[in-house]
Amino acid sequence: MLSTAINKFKLRTAAVAAALMVSASCTVGPKYQRPTTPAPPQYKEGTSTDSGKANPIGYSNWWLVFHDDELNGLEQRVDMANQDILAAIARVEQAQAYLKVSRSYLFPTLSAGGSASRNREAQTRPNNGNTGGLAATYNDFQFSMLLGYEIDFWGKIRHSVESAAATEQSNEANLHFVRLVAETGLAMNYFGLRELDAEREVLLATLQALQQAEQLTEMRRKGGLASDYDVFQARTLLDQTDAQAKHIEIQRAQFEHVIAVLTGQPPSTFSLPRSPLTAMPPVIPAGLPSQLVEHRPDIQSIERTLAASNAQIGVARALQFPQFTISGAAGFESVNPTSLLGWQNSIASLGTGVLAPVFTGGRLKAQVEQAKASYRGTLAQYQGSVLTAFQQVEDQLAAIRILSGEAASTESAVNDAQHTEQIAMNQYKTGLVNYLNVVNAQATLLYNQRTQTQILGEQMTASVALVKALGGGWMDTPKPPGN
Repeated sequence: MLSTAINKFKLRTAAVAAALMVSASCTVGPKYQRPTTPAPPQYKEGTSTDSGKANPIGYSNWWLVFHDDELNGLEQRVDMANQDILAAIARVEQAQAYLKVSRSYLFPTLSAGGSASRNREAQTRPNNGNTGGLAATYNDFQFSMLLGYEIDFWGKIRHSVESAAATEQSNEANLHFVRLVAETGLAMNYFGLRELDAEREVLLATLQALQQAEQLTEMRRKGGLASDYDVFQARTLLDQTDAQAKHIEIQRAQFEHVIAVLTGQPPSTFSLPRSPLTAMPPVIPAGLPSQLVEHRPDIQSIERTLAASNAQIGVARALQFPQFTISGAAGFESVNPTSLLGWQNSIASLGTGVLAPVFTGGRLKAQVEQAKASYRGTLAQYQGSVLTAFQQVEDQLAAIRILSGEAASTESAVNDAQHTEQIAMNQYKTGLVNYLNVVNAQATLLYNQRTQTQILGEQMTASVALVKALGGGWMDTPKPPGN
């Protein structure tokens, strides 16, 4: 008897293994292959040739390259309190839960149930042979375990799990992208605010110099060495500069409000102390590999969405074939609850079923076509995103290169304007020129000084934009999901 049971067990095990192998071999749907996009061997725009002095930037803490403690603290707060990041985290958790739901269909479902009822059957009911042709009233107590299982013969469930897993990975990559957008957005607004602080300092220093010039002109007018025209020219430039100093407060307040929201704080309770921008843009290493853009989290997210779309083609194709199921039940039934669990009252059933589509009005074929079209659309989106990423990197490399040369020229212009202003003032004091020459020299100096601070701010924001375009830096980038 024992050997017979063992042989039966071996036969059943072999049958199950054979069924699983046949099921795997019958999986329908295309096998996913990560798309390849042509990458240029190098970027058109050159980068720094002094790679030995370049600052390494890692994805998780790229802002440390700017060596700004205030910025470091704000960035840490963004990661903890930004509402867009918290929403993206919730979407990841939702996708993880959906993946668990999809995987559950790979296993049988087992449920338990019970019922109790009292029934009366009519005397003239059909098939009234069990009670001798008489009316009957009886109790019915049941307790049963129900088994249900769909054989994944064509891979419908496995493709659904594959799609759910890719969607979960896409949401994780999107979380990285949302975090990167919030972090770089904060840095850009922060440097914009600091650049305004630097401009304000230039304007205040100019105001002080203009006030002294206005007082000098007033004294010269009283001494008969200057005219009312000179005085009003000096006052006009003084008032214009004062208005400019007040106007930049609007932009500064708006930058401060944006930073407050990005860090999860009400603008009314947040403020940053004034501190002129003094940091210098980081050195970009030479020979940035073009493959870096493939590590961008937004591109990773689209690539994983493409994998999910590919799996959905397999799901749609599997629905065109017969679906096989196994169902079973085992339990007890009795008219008396005290004898319900007696072996003589046990009930059981085991069966298989198959359901094959015969006529669906073209719905199943259309679902396959829909899944394929969705895949093609996502593929085009992926390839377009890669091209856009290359463009954004080239844009920022060009901006950094051009701004570097512009900064050097503007520095020379500031030095020249300072000398010009000093010469004009000295000549005015000796009566060689009228005050219009001084006004023009002072206005030119102020313009070039403000331009110098603005270019520095643009250099900082261009560096941040390059970090974003590269997906978070040029070293230690996240590994693409699905590998």
